[in-house]
Amino acid sequence: MQTFNPFRLSRRSFLQYAACALTLSAASALSPASALAAAGENRVLILYFSRSGNTRALAEHIHSRVGGDMVELKPAVPYPADYDSVVDMAKKEQEADARPKLGTEIPDLDRYDTVFLGFPNWWGTMPMLFFTLLEEHPLGQKTVVPFCTHGGSRFGRSIQDLRRLCPEARLLEGFEIRGTRSGGAQADVDAWLRSIGLLPA
Repeated sequence: MQTFNPFRLSRRSFLQYAACALTLSAASALSPASALAAAGENRVLILYFSRSGNTRALAEHIHSRVGGDMVELKPAVPYPADYDSVVDMAKKEQEADARPKLGTEIPDLDRYDTVFLGFPNWWGTMPMLFFTLLEEHPLGQKTVVPFCTHGGSRFGRSIQDLRRLCPEARLLEGFEIRGTRSGGAQADVDAWLRSIGLLPA
């Protein structure tokens, strides 16, 4: 059997071979989840809303682990900076069953297979901004993955609301954590992603 000898190749062939080897080496350095996303086999979008930054911290870590695109939801009319004012406004929106106008351009959802939805628990469920989002941009039969920050009420009734708003979607087990712990939740998030099959065991 003849062994490979790079010195017998032409300079052009050798450079082509070297480039191929470097590409394969870089691909092998990716985590399996990242390689899967890079190959286009599971196109991921992370949609999140964060007032204080707690939910954003989770979204950024999830993005670092599974890749894909990340979009921060914002209302067309910004919420007040004062916490108590935001709480009052959120309650009034919920009592009125309001649909706040989105201030974020939503990408073409046909490009994605898996959509993460990240939100704080406001008065027992998602901010009403997500009701606007999911009614104006149906997720159909996509895989939907919720994650939530809260002050003690966990998901509240948001999972039931998601099932109602996304009746055809494949809803995976979500991740919830107190907002004050979100900055140091990396290990917990990784364990959750492994448990739902989005990171290798």
